[in-house]
Amino acid sequence: MYIFTKKQIGEELKSMVQQKKSIAFIGSWAYSMSLKNIEDTDSKFNKLLLDLGTMEMGPEFEYSYEELHDIADKLIAGEDVVL
Repeated sequence: MYIFTKKQIGEELKSMVQQKKSIAFIGSWAYSMSLKNIEDTDSKFNKLLLDLGTMEMGPEFEYSYEELHDIADKLIAGEDVVL
């Protein structure tokens, strides 16, 4: 199994935000990343991915592109992100 780092996830997230991928698409991607890394990531990081994954469930769970951009920057910098 390949382990994705915070930086890699942040870079991918930032790319999707810049491309204006749909929020639901980004949520689905985040959820799939959490499943791919569930055994290999710390619980805070996996919780972040799961929280982002809920965006595909409806507008009440969505983050704005600006918020997602900030999250991506923090991940790229290796910081912990709490939503």
